[in-house]
Amino acid sequence: MKRLFQFSYFLVLALWLAGCAALERSPDAEAALGELPASYRGELPCADCAGIRYHLSLFPDGVYTLKTAYLGAGEGRRFHEQGDWALDASGEVLTLNGGDQGPRQWRIEAQGGSLEMLDLEGHEIDSTLNYRLQRTSAFVTETLEDSYWKLIELDGEAVEVAEGVREPHLVFHGEQQRLAGFGGCNRLIGGYQREGEALSIGRVAATRMACMPGNDLEPRFLAMLEQVAGYRLRADRLELLDADGEVMARFEVRHLT
Repeated sequence: MKRLFQFSYFLVLALWLAGCAALERSPDAEAALGELPASYRGELPCADCAGIRYHLSLFPDGVYTLKTAYLGAGEGRRFHEQGDWALDASGEVLTLNGGDQGPRQWRIEAQGGSLEMLDLEGHEIDSTLNYRLQRTSAFVTETLEDSYWKLIELDGEAVEVAEGVREPHLVFHGEQQRLAGFGGCNRLIGGYQREGEALSIGRVAATRMACMPGNDLEPRFLAMLEQVAGYRLRADRLELLDADGEVMARFEVRHLT
């Protein structure tokens, strides 16, 4: 048993070191993909639906976001994931690590102008159907201001709201530098200042509705807002950061019209 454990340990260590070596050998990302960040979009085939709409965003720090929508009646199935991307040593294959299905590979074409999906073994898919995403002419992302941001994560914990219950959210009104939203029990209003990616939020006032016993989301939400020192946009996701650059909360954009 001890020998088996030692073998497993060294096998995992060897795979980890090999992965690090592969990343070190990766060529300059912009030489392979062009200017970053970059957005790719397309509709790919689906076995049991009309198609799958992809919106992939690649960021210079090695993070990606991927939003997929299964087309058909109501387009009800929508998914969002975030993870890390890397290039192989040749700079010809992009790997996404972060989805439930494990790593997925894409062949880089036309100097980053398009991406072709590969099968689970990293080979070309034998089909006459289109498995390519095209790069958009400009990077597609949301804006901090004048967008509705739904709270989805606070202090590393997912925020889940029952159906029919009003969701915690924020809206940064750019023209008036005014913040509005909902904390989970009460409406919120305040002011903010933004300079580049630096962000500070002034005192936030709330209405006086009592929260349900045991519901500590709103006090934690308000305490977090007092510590905000910056923000980061990941396509349709917003991250609020503390003075050390650590993520305190994550939000997802919602289009209400």
